[in-house]
Amino acid sequence: MDDRLHLLGIRHHGPGSAALTVAALDRLDPAAVLIEGAPEGEALVRHVGDAGLKPPVALLFYVVDDAKAAVFAPFAEFSPEWQAIRWAVAHGRPVVFIDWPATISLAWKPGEDTELALRPDPLDLIARTAGAEDGEAFWNALIEESGGLGDPLATFAAIGDTMAEARASAESDGLAIGRRDEIREAFMRLATRQALKDHSGTLAAVVGAWHVPALRQKLPIAEDKATIRDLAKLKVEATWVPWTDSRLASASGYGAGVISPGWYRHLWQAHSAKRQDPATFAATWQARTASLLRSAGLAASSAAAIEAARLSLALCQLRDLAMPGLAEMREGALAALCHGDEIPLRLIERRLYVGEMIGEIGENIPQMPLARDLALWQRRARLKPEDLETDIRLDLRSEAGLLKSTLLHRLMLLNVPWGHLIEANAGRGTFREVWRLSWQPEFSVALADCLVYGITIEEAAGNLVRERAKAATGIGELAKLVGAALVADLPDPATDAIASLQALAVNASDLTDLMKAVVPLASVLRYGTARKLPEEALRALITALVIEVNAGIRIGSHQLEADVADARVAAMRAFDEALGLIGEDELIVFWRRQLLLIVEDDQAAAPVAGFALRRSADAGCLDAEAVATAFSLHMNAAPRTAGAFLEAFLAGGAEILIQDPAILSLIDLWLMALDEDGFMEVLPLLRRAFSGFDTVTRKRLLTVVAKGPMTSSVAQPMAVEAGENAAFMAALPLLLRILGLEAAS
Repeated sequence: MDDRLHLLGIRHHGPGSAALTVAALDRLDPAAVLIEGAPEGEALVRHVGDAGLKPPVALLFYVVDDAKAAVFAPFAEFSPEWQAIRWAVAHGRPVVFIDWPATISLAWKPGEDTELALRPDPLDLIARTAGAEDGEAFWNALIEESGGLGDPLATFAAIGDTMAEARASAESDGLAIGRRDEIREAFMRLATRQALKDHSGTLAAVVGAWHVPALRQKLPIAEDKATIRDLAKLKVEATWVPWTDSRLASASGYGAGVISPGWYRHLWQAHSAKRQDPATFAATWQARTASLLRSAGLAASSAAAIEAARLSLALCQLRDLAMPGLAEMREGALAALCHGDEIPLRLIERRLYVGEMIGEIGENIPQMPLARDLALWQRRARLKPEDLETDIRLDLRSEAGLLKSTLLHRLMLLNVPWGHLIEANAGRGTFREVWRLSWQPEFSVALADCLVYGITIEEAAGNLVRERAKAATGIGELAKLVGAALVADLPDPATDAIASLQALAVNASDLTDLMKAVVPLASVLRYGTARKLPEEALRALITALVIEVNAGIRIGSHQLEADVADARVAAMRAFDEALGLIGEDELIVFWRRQLLLIVEDDQAAAPVAGFALRRSADAGCLDAEAVATAFSLHMNAAPRTAGAFLEAFLAGGAEILIQDPAILSLIDLWLMALDEDGFMEVLPLLRRAFSGFDTVTRKRLLTVVAKGPMTSSVAQPMAVEAGENAAFMAALPLLLRILGLEAAS
């Protein structure tokens, strides 16, 4: 390759590499700067100098027809490529991206490179060549933590020579370079040749150190062109998106990630400020460690931070290091600030070692329309993306609270779950929501994927609701969609979805689906006046569905298969609770009348009858004697049928057994009448029924049972001490197993 080209082999996101790169550029003063990056991003680098573009950020490349096919190119402030681009922009020099195009990389199928998995870790190869064991620690001590002391050009030349030896060693061990790297390096060689033609004077190419030996090769142009011939391509767009510290970390699965972005940022700040004094360097880091410990409610004095810094420096000297590394800093903090206890450090390690930064994209920087609209929403709602999980409480009666809630609900419709609703109106009125927020860079891909639905959050969410409503085939699915559209303040799309739901409900025959449809719609009504809802139309729809359920529930509960009956009971339980939210007394009375009819219907499926009797008892529709009589009749069935009835009956809680001795006595008599086969048949059902009780309730129930045999009438239990009841003591181990109280015994 031409002598005018200087190859600066770096580690992606390496602060020492970044310091070396800046020093080398200052020395070379190149006519153009070449960057290992997809050419589609080249037009966007002019914004790197803007104050509004704050790293960590990433270039997002996505396929126009399928935004889920996307790739990110992240940059931190300590990334060598970022600093090289900043240098070029500040000095008015052109930036040329020389890697393979995203149009090709996004069309590339991983299976096409069967040797990719055999590619060695370059850092481990370098360490092995130098006689060291840990590649990460060796490279950090040599380059990233030292900041490239000495002549930067000589250092880059040495890095290139060392990597050439490492690649030769890998090839001698039978580790192939791989088709993917061959294609990428062919593109880079062709691009550098073109850049040498386009620009006079010196050129600097900032590339991963692994590629330096390949770019030094003088292969025929025809050979490189043959390598890249006939590759598949896709239409691609590029844009800037925010990135996060957590996604820069290697623990996130990012291939070029670093172990500790927080530590690397500290290194870069020291390098860029020319603050190479080890004492100041160590003191600054330990002061931050102490501050984070205090913010977590732990004691961490300034004196302890000073002692931690001194200990880190002492370890540095003992290990013959120029600067204390992360290991020395951690050991110093563990001893002086945490008194040898790992737990305090674990409490802050996410914020200290990984970091909590999230990038920003300024108003003047082009973004895809949905990302731009989201940024406007975020400013309007005063809802800033954060890398850490945070909980927010919203009062929907306030304009600010309602605005935040509307945005978060609309984003959920767009499959951008920035927030997860963890509590809504939980016993505190009908105007509160609690959300757990955590921003992920991948949400940018989801936004790009939704561009086909509109260019604003509201438009895209509304059109997506309409499309899902047209495609929906289930009543429950449509009902959830209607509810989601209403709470997202999308009245027109919700109206369209309601029309689809009404049309589907006309021909619906599955009562389980109808009951499931009522639940999300009824829950929307609890917002009351907190949201602008088409309440009249919504109530009319719910009423029609409830009437349909009430009219058919008894006959529709005859002779159901076991799995169908279980699903029916679950739907009935949720439907029963939803009726309370609707607040229509006539509908509730009608429903309870149907439950009583089911109790009397000997053809009703056993689980349905069990639920119906229990709910009737809890609602006070039957007195204790009537409940006991109906219970006795249903328990006279075959063991499995009676067990299914009992399981559904007990699912409402154990209070009825504790408060009503007659019911407990009937269960006792039924169990004693079973033969061994019958008992073994119903045992799983019993265990499953009792598993729904909490531990305290089970212990209370055990206390009642321990008092001795019950009468079959509404009489008080006999006062017999457990220790005097031989039969009880013999059955106690099995009873404890059924109640799930083995550990408590």
